[in-house]
Amino acid sequence: MSDGIPLTQDRITLPVLNKMKREKNIISALSIYDACHARLFDRAGGEVIIVGDSANMVINGEPSTKSMTMDGMIQHARAVRNGTRRLFAVGDMPLGSYEPSNQVAIENSARFMREADCNAVKIETNKAYLERIEAVANFCPVVMHIGLNPNKAEMLGGYKTYGKTMEGVKELCRVALDGALAGACMILLESVTEEVSQKIRDIVDIPVLGIAAGRKLDGQLLISYDLLGLYEWPGNKKPKHFIAYQAGEKGLTVADLTFNAYSWYTKAVKEKEGEFPGEENVHFLPRKTPKELEEREEILDYLKILK
Repeated sequence: MSDGIPLTQDRITLPVLNKMKREKNIISALSIYDACHARLFDRAGGEVIIVGDSANMVINGEPSTKSMTMDGMIQHARAVRNGTRRLFAVGDMPLGSYEPSNQVAIENSARFMREADCNAVKIETNKAYLERIEAVANFCPVVMHIGLNPNKAEMLGGYKTYGKTMEGVKELCRVALDGALAGACMILLESVTEEVSQKIRDIVDIPVLGIAAGRKLDGQLLISYDLLGLYEWPGNKKPKHFIAYQAGEKGLTVADLTFNAYSWYTKAVKEKEGEFPGEENVHFLPRKTPKELEEREEILDYLKILK
């Protein structure tokens, strides 16, 4: 296995990530849940680990993220920090850990900071939770997760692509702007049309990462178990943004192959424009019917004048 980058390199901080945005250097991010994968992604040259409540599905085998607990998240986040001192680690606030009140949100954010040495926390956000962003941002860095909110998907109409109607586009852009003003340090867009994602990237000063949110953003996120082909999607129906590393080498250990997969992903995101995400991984504004084409033009006109 290649040595990769030195593990003694300086830690990734918010100023480093903000500088990467300004200089248009793409941020490579993965959802990772343990020390060994964190160490390998560090060596592969990544910058950000989101310790996602997706661990409930890909590791625990549960059908959704909803039953993940704060104790479970702290355990995974602590393991990730044990694997890397360099990478920017984000603890994902599970369902029920921030919704009740600002005080509850701050107390659980403090657990990620104190018990797992995270750099930031992540909160699934829509316009109803902007005050949580402001409250937590006064205590620690907070990543705002907008578009598809997996924990609230059933409440909000299921798993779908966001930013396909004028009403939806305006709400996404407004929440992004208001969240940035409230103090969010970063935005994660999930399952958002590419045209809208790229506009959000342009109108905020903080880094914008995407998962199933199109190309040419400040960074890309994948779930590590998807990249490694370890998670079996129900009915084997893989999402549009899905990509799995294909190994052709022989005589390599699992660690070698995992390192190679993480290295390939980092290079595909950073250096080879169009390799990942490619056009086949992107959601676009609908344009199949005359009505969809008409609304698409209205949305594009709106995005042009939005500042």
